[in-house]
Amino acid sequence: MDASQQQELLQAMFEPEDIEWRVQRAGFFGDKPWVMAVPYITARAVQERFDDVFGAFGWEPAFRDIVSEGRIIGCQCGITVHTEARSITKWDASENTNNTNIDAIKSGRSTSMKRAAVQWGVGRYLYQMDTTFAECRQALSFRDKVMGNIHVVKSKGKPDMYIDWRTPNLPHWAIPRRNFSVYFDDIRAATDMGQLSMALSEAIKAIKASQDMEAKAELQRLRSEKIEELESKDSERQEQKARELMAKSLDLSALLRNIPTKGALFNAFEKGVLQLTNQGKKDGISSVGAIEALRETYKSLKHRMDEGNSHDQ
Repeated sequence: MDASQQQELLQAMFEPEDIEWRVQRAGFFGDKPWVMAVPYITARAVQERFDDVFGAFGWEPAFRDIVSEGRIIGCQCGITVHTEARSITKWDASENTNNTNIDAIKSGRSTSMKRAAVQWGVGRYLYQMDTTFAECRQALSFRDKVMGNIHVVKSKGKPDMYIDWRTPNLPHWAIPRRNFSVYFDDIRAATDMGQLSMALSEAIKAIKASQDMEAKAELQRLRSEKIEELESKDSERQEQKARELMAKSLDLSALLRNIPTKGALFNAFEKGVLQLTNQGKKDGISSVGAIEALRETYKSLKHRMDEGNSHDQ
């Protein structure tokens, strides 16, 4: 297995059961609770991923406590991968807010290892995810767990409040799959650039996370093909709308020819210009040509009126 294959396997997506959700922020808006949750890979999933790619003896983690004034304030983890040519170590760290609690210290080490794994590309696709608002309700106590998770909201000088929240589902693009036809079908079905942009966004997330090179190549081909198709259709649409706008200009010109006075002629011309301008904006095309055609008619009619007045004098 070469380095590129190893990298592809490291960056592959995880099954939903290998993902855990944690509360990033939570609170109450009035009497209504809210929870913002973010996904993380589990430490077990990290270990299994490195075992699968490099073998049980092909990698190892190392931990260093971060100490300040005699207190453990965090932990560094370095994951070393051994190859025939050399050994490579990548580091990251986590903070520890409670240096007297052994569970907190263990949690800090676990977090630092998961962050070091991200340096190798493991679970990096999760950073593409938006923060998710979890379904939740106010709970009466820590034991009042209906949805599966309890979060305690602490406020100084106030009693603890409890939020019962449900583990969110991963978005479709973040679930491992080998069949990307649903994304490709959405791209093919797009009828305008807005729809295409949305379809491409979802497809790019899914394919980038899966590290599927064949799917990536197919996505690029479909993208180019669809953009060319939509641009061609848009060009045809603009040409049709331009013809319709010019026809409207001719209709307005015909109306101008039936107006007997210069004041009324000017008002009708100004009104016609406004109509053409608004229609052009609505259709997303330039109204300059149609307005100039109407202007020429107006100038010609005004000139005739001026000459008529001169002859009358």
